[in-house]
Amino acid sequence: MDWEPWLRRWSEERIESTDPAEPDPEVLRDRWLGFAPATAESIAAAQARIDHTLPPSYRQFLLTTDGWRDAGEFVPRMRDTSNLGWLRDLEPHWEAWEELAEEWDRNREEEDDDAHPDADPQDGNRFSQSLLISLDADAGILFLDPGDIDDAGEWAAYSLFSWNAEPPTKYTSFTALMEDLYAEFREMRQPTSEPRGA
Repeated sequence: MDWEPWLRRWSEERIESTDPAEPDPEVLRDRWLGFAPATAESIAAAQARIDHTLPPSYRQFLLTTDGWRDAGEFVPRMRDTSNLGWLRDLEPHWEAWEELAEEWDRNREEEDDDAHPDADPQDGNRFSQSLLISLDADAGILFLDPGDIDDAGEWAAYSLFSWNAEPPTKYTSFTALMEDLYAEFREMRQPTSEPRGA
């Protein structure tokens, strides 16, 4: 993913499809939903704090913007390198969702073996072991699971919104999660421009 042009396009589309009074004045001034890029030092400090190396796509994203506004329609703010942390420490009440999510997964598998192909068994509670990347969300969370890493070093990504009455949605990477949030934004805001591919 070449983050800079893709996120610039997303920013322009969001601004154009929003009431002028809605965006942060800084967003309107800079035409940018993001922030200044993270420094290599701030990423290193975050990695030292969590004792893990962040997945490649997420590191590159942070080097483009240290945080993000309006990820989709239900996540007004994503975390930055100064406030990244483990879900179990920051919002521990979500840990109880693992049992419910596993029950949903089992029910779907019983109904249709192909209904939820990404519902792989976890070695532990994905909520306990995951990194929270959303800061402000509408009764929901975005998180990355270091217990589920692919050959490219990407961590599985998840979104979960309690009002949706659905198990967490799994993505192969942070990039795939962001692409889905962008598609959600376009579906709901319907900007006039053609969608931008990754």
